[in-house]
Amino acid sequence: MKGLMMVIVLGLAAGAQAAEAGPGGKYPPEFSGPAVRASDLKALDAAIAAVPAPSEDEETLRLRAEALADPGKFVDEHTPDELGMAFGLFPSRYQILDAARIQNAAVKLTVDLTRQRLEVKSPKLNTEFKISSGLLPAHGTPGSGKCYGPDSVESMHYSSLYNNAPMPNTVFFNGNIALHGTSAANEALLGKPASHGCVRLSRANSRIVFNLVRENGKPNVVICVKGAAPR
Repeated sequence: MKGLMMVIVLGLAAGAQAAEAGPGGKYPPEFSGPAVRASDLKALDAAIAAVPAPSEDEETLRLRAEALADPGKFVDEHTPDELGMAFGLFPSRYQILDAARIQNAAVKLTVDLTRQRLEVKSPKLNTEFKISSGLLPAHGTPGSGKCYGPDSVESMHYSSLYNNAPMPNTVFFNGNIALHGTSAANEALLGKPASHGCVRLSRANSRIVFNLVRENGKPNVVICVKGAAPR
């Protein structure tokens, strides 16, 4: 990942240099001929200098510096919106804005942060399961009011953030946020916030959700988040 980022950064830098050092240098073609007067170039330099550089807020610059220092770690630890700010990408890559797709999805999974429940609607199953969302204030589950398509789906994922903690039946849907099964000890906490941001389910229920996503296909599944978690 670091190597890829360096290639991208160096490529951008090379492109910028080529734009200045190409035919006519930093000046447009009409200023590149031998008969151009020095006063013309001075006037053009002054005009270029007078154009203000695009301003970037401190938060964007901070995120970009952090991303360049360790891109892999940055991707693991930040939200899609922060990835977009750092890399200039469209934020929330898997966010669904098409109301018809949300309405007509074969499987709709709704994370109700207020009630700490996952509502499941599908051709074969309409029910709800207890969950544990992120524990406020530091680890609240993001995305309330938005819907997403599933990202990666793994029968067993090991967290790169939290000591390789096992995450069975994982369905990622918003950057590093996922639906997944929890440990037997943490199942007693289901029904109230307790996670670092992911949406925990019992192992049995996480398997049901995992299978629904795989059987119906990711393009036919939407995962929506609503409400606000209790403190």
